[in-house]
Amino acid sequence: MIKVIGDGTGRPASEAGGAPDGSPAPVIDVPPPRAVRRAADLWRLLVSLAVLVVTVLLAVATRDFARAAQDGLLSTVTALPPALRDGLVGTVQVVAVLAPVATLAVWCVRRRIAPVLRVVPAAALGALAAWSLTHLALAHSRPDGWPEVLVGRGGLVGAGRPSAVYLAACAAAVVAAGPWLGARLRRTLWGLTCVCAVLSVAAAGIVPLDAVAALAVGGTAGSAVLLMIGAPPDRPSARAVADALVASGIPVATLRELPATEQRPGEGTVYRAETTTGSRLAVRVLAAEEHNRDLFSRLARRTLLRHPSAAAVQSALGAAEHELLMLVFAARTGARVAEPVMAYPVAAGGALVATVDKDARALSALTDEEWTDPVLTGVWTSVARLQEHRLGHGELRPEHVLVEADGGSRLAAFARGRLNAPPEMLGGDIAELLATTAIRVGPRRATACALAGLGPERLATALPYLQPLALMGPARHEVARYDAARARADSRGTGRRTLRAGGRPSLLHDLATEVETAAGTKAVPLAHLARFTWKSVLGLVGAFLILHLVLPQLANFPAAVDALRDANWWWLLAVLPVTFISQGFSTCLQLGTIPDRLPFRPTYQVQFASSLLNRITPSNVGGMALNLRYLQKTGIETGAATASVGLQSLAGAVSNTVVAAVFFAWAGRHHAGVHLDLPDSRYLLWALALVLAAGALLAFTPRGRRFLHEKVWPFLRAAGSTVAGIATEPSKVVVGVVGALGLPLIQVVGLAMSVHALGGDLPFVQIGAVYMAARLIANAAPVPGGLGALEAGLIAGLTALGVPAGASTSAVLVYRLLTFWLNVPLGAVALSVVQRRGYV
Repeated sequence: MIKVIGDGTGRPASEAGGAPDGSPAPVIDVPPPRAVRRAADLWRLLVSLAVLVVTVLLAVATRDFARAAQDGLLSTVTALPPALRDGLVGTVQVVAVLAPVATLAVWCVRRRIAPVLRVVPAAALGALAAWSLTHLALAHSRPDGWPEVLVGRGGLVGAGRPSAVYLAACAAAVVAAGPWLGARLRRTLWGLTCVCAVLSVAAAGIVPLDAVAALAVGGTAGSAVLLMIGAPPDRPSARAVADALVASGIPVATLRELPATEQRPGEGTVYRAETTTGSRLAVRVLAAEEHNRDLFSRLARRTLLRHPSAAAVQSALGAAEHELLMLVFAARTGARVAEPVMAYPVAAGGALVATVDKDARALSALTDEEWTDPVLTGVWTSVARLQEHRLGHGELRPEHVLVEADGGSRLAAFARGRLNAPPEMLGGDIAELLATTAIRVGPRRATACALAGLGPERLATALPYLQPLALMGPARHEVARYDAARARADSRGTGRRTLRAGGRPSLLHDLATEVETAAGTKAVPLAHLARFTWKSVLGLVGAFLILHLVLPQLANFPAAVDALRDANWWWLLAVLPVTFISQGFSTCLQLGTIPDRLPFRPTYQVQFASSLLNRITPSNVGGMALNLRYLQKTGIETGAATASVGLQSLAGAVSNTVVAAVFFAWAGRHHAGVHLDLPDSRYLLWALALVLAAGALLAFTPRGRRFLHEKVWPFLRAAGSTVAGIATEPSKVVVGVVGALGLPLIQVVGLAMSVHALGGDLPFVQIGAVYMAARLIANAAPVPGGLGALEAGLIAGLTALGVPAGASTSAVLVYRLLTFWLNVPLGAVALSVVQRRGYV
C-alpha cells in the first residue's frame, strides 16, 4: 500500500486542501495503480466490429450497387471547383500530420510511457488490418473512374494522402490514447478524425466505404489493444471519495482502498473508512465502469432468459440509492444484513453506498474449518426471512455473506435486490447459494444446513432452478470449474475408462437428488428459463433451409416420380440400410478417436442427431458441436474432446482423399473441367501476418502470457495426450480407419444401387469416381451437406459417362432422398432422445 496525505496522487496536504471546516485532510491509503480491462473498451470493440462487418458485407454482397452509389458521389465531387478540393485536401493533410505528432511529443516530454505503449501497437495493428481490408475485400467495390479523379489534384502532397490506412491508424491511436485523455480532448481528437474522414470523402481522396471501414478498423484495433494490455480504471479518485464523505457530513480521518485481491470485479471499488469519532464504515464506490459491466450482464440475461428478473437500468447514483433501500427493507424482514448508512454522489458521475463495518470477513474467505454448521444455518435463516417477504437478492453467493468474529452472519450486496420478486428469482437465490456452498462442504452437508434454515417446503422450491441458467455468471463458472475438476480427477485413474453417456460429474444433479431426499418430494421438471431452445433455433434454421435451398429441389420432383414408376423397387429397398450403416461407420470413427471406451448405442444415437444438425449448418459445424458436447458430458476434458472432433474431421478429409485417388486411378479417366480454385498467395500472406500480429500481442503482454499459460497450454496438453493415447492402441486405430474409409464407400454403394434401380448401367468404379469428384466440388460449397452442388455434380458426371439424363437425375434425387433427407426425421427423433436422456 502507498500512504499519502491529500488526494491519493502524492500531493501534500497543503496542495490538496483540508476539510471545509479547516480540519486536517484525511489520510488516504491507495494500492499501486494497475491496468484493468474495461467494459467500455469491449462495448467499443463490439460496435466497431458490427460496423466493420456491415461495411464489408455491403462492399462484397452488393458490389455493383456500392460501386454505382460511390460513382454518383464522385460525379458530385468532380463538379466542385478544383481550388476548393485542393484546399480541403491540404487542410486534411495538415491536421492528419500535426495532431498525432503533437500528441506524441507532449507525452514524450511529460514521460508518459504507458499511453505510448498502447498507441504505437494499436496504430500498427490498425494500419495492417486496414491495408489488408482495403486491398482484398473493398478493392472491387470502388468506382472504376476513381483513380482518374485524383490525377492533378492535391494539397501538400497527392490527393490520395492521407489514405484509408493512415486514417485507420489515427483512429486506432485515438482509441488507445482515450483512457489517458480528458473528456474534452478525447472528443476533440475524435472529432478531428471524423472531420478528416468526411473532408477526404468530400475531396474524393477516399471513397465512402473505405472511410467507414477505416474508422471501424481503427476502433476495433484500438479497443483490442486496450483489452489485451489494459488501461487505467474509469472510476473516481480516492480524493473524490473522501470529499464526498466529508460533504455528506461524515468526518473521515482515514480512507483505505482494499487491495485488488479483496475487490470483486464489476461490483465497484471497496474502501474502509474510519471517522474522527472512531467508527468504521465500508464504502463501495460505483462508477461508469460498473454501469457498463452491468449493461453487459443485463443484455445477456434478457437475451438468454425468458424471465430475466432484472431491475431497470440505473445510473451510478440510482444504483447506490436502490441498494441502500434494499438493505433497509431487508433489515425490516428480520434478516441479518449489513447496516446501511447512506448513499451519496461522487465526482465524475460516480456514487457511493456506505454501511457499518463490523470487522467481518466474507464467507468465501473463511477456511474450511470455519465453515461450521451453525454459521451456514444462520445464513439460511436470514435467507428464509427474505423468502417469506418475497425479497429477492439476485447475487446470493458466499462472497456476499459477511461473517463476524462471533460467528454471526450478515447478508450484503443487494444491488440486484428486488421487492415482490418472482418465483424465478426467489428459487434462483436458493439454488445459487446452495450450489456455491456445496462446492466447499459437499452437496449433502450443504443441503442439510439449508433444510435447517429454510424448512422442507421452501427448500423444495429450489428444485426447478437447480440448472446453470438459474445461476449468475460467477456462480455458474464456479460450478463448471468444480465439475471439471471432478472429471479430471476421475480421469487420472490407471487404464482406460469405460465412459457412460451423460456420466460427467454434475454438482447440480447431485444437489437435486439430495434436496429431493431431504425435503421428501418427488423429482420435478426443471423450469423453462431459456428464451431460445434447440427446437426454436432448429425451427428457424429449417424454415430458412426450406425457403432458400429445398424449394428449388422440388422442381425436379415430378421427373423423379415418373422415373420411379419403372424403377426396380428391390434395389431401392436395398438403398434404405445405407443411412443406418453410414451412421454405424460414423460411430466407429468417433470410437476410434477417444482413448477411453465409449458406449456404442448412445454414440450411435448422437451420430443420428448430428446428421440432423449437419443438414442445416454448413461444413458440418452443428454435428461437430453436438459431438463435442456429448464427449464433454461423458466426462472427457474439453481439450481431449476437441482433439477427438478434430481428429474425426482430419480422418474424414484424409479418407476422402485416399478413396478419391483410388477411384480416379482405377477408373483410368481424366475428368476435365474440375478445377480447385485456390486463393491468391498474397491473401494467405496477409492472413499469416494478421495471425502473427495477434500472436505477438499474446506473447508480449502479461494478460496474453497468462491466457497462454492458463488456457492454451492445458488445452494443447490434453489434446496431445489424446492423440498419444490413441496411437498406443492398435484396436482404436483399426476402428477409426474402418469408420473413416467406410463412410465414403457406403455412400458410393448407395449411389450405385440407386443408379442400377433406375436403369443405369455403369461400372462400380466409375460411379465411385463420379461420386468422389462431386463430393470434392460440394465440399467447397458453403451450403449444408453440399445441397444443390452435390446433386449437380453427380448428375453432370453420370450424364457425361453415358447414363440418360432422365435416369441420372432420378437416380440422384432418389439417392439423396434415401441417404440425405431420411436423416432429417430420424435425426430429429434421435436429438430428442439424447436430450431427454441427458447425453448432450
